[in-house]
Amino acid sequence: MKDVIDKYLWFNMLAMDEVIKLYQKDGGFVRVFSKIRFWDAPYSIVERIVPEKGNIVEIGCGEGIFTNYLGITSQKRDILGIEINRKRLGKANRGIRNVKFKYGDATKVKLPRADSIILFHLLHHLLSFSDQEKVIRKCLLALKPGGKLIIVEVDKKFSLKYLFTWLTDHFFVPWVFEGRFYSPIFFRSGKDWLSVLNNLGMKCKARSAEKGMPFTHIIISGVKY
Repeated sequence: MKDVIDKYLWFNMLAMDEVIKLYQKDGGFVRVFSKIRFWDAPYSIVERIVPEKGNIVEIGCGEGIFTNYLGITSQKRDILGIEINRKRLGKANRGIRNVKFKYGDATKVKLPRADSIILFHLLHHLLSFSDQEKVIRKCLLALKPGGKLIIVEVDKKFSLKYLFTWLTDHFFVPWVFEGRFYSPIFFRSGKDWLSVLNNLGMKCKARSAEKGMPFTHIIISGVKY
């Protein structure tokens, strides 16, 4: 068992290095950001939850760092990344054969039939709590029977990590990616996310993924029946 884990970790590190190299030709922030994301986000944990094959959609893919990582870690995946910020989207396509990107607003875009849909730190950036539920409903309609919905969110709770996350998302993220000083954010606790999903007819599991990271990540996953 230990040999299997060691081989996976070795392969995972190679995939991370390959993705980071894809962005090193770029100047400016994206070159640094590609390295930061593998430190401050639970990419390797979430990748293990994503099906190894099938049609995978990531909504709110940004520069495509995680999307390309999914393509490199399994060539049996056909992956579509969707992003509303055209500037960020313009830096996403790195020529990975099984990865494509398109422009789209999460609340309006038509989603293809999918074996898995990933919402990685997207929902709290939407304009209201009702928009969050609207997007989740769209995802559930697009998922095939047996398809998996994976949500990675901030866990709203009293802690220094949550305070750091709150400051980052309200001030740093809008300043860097949107050219404005402040952005409203709609956080929920892990318990609240599970309640929302249960009310929408989906049974999900949640796990914390913040150990060794600066932010309060929570991973929620469930299967459509």
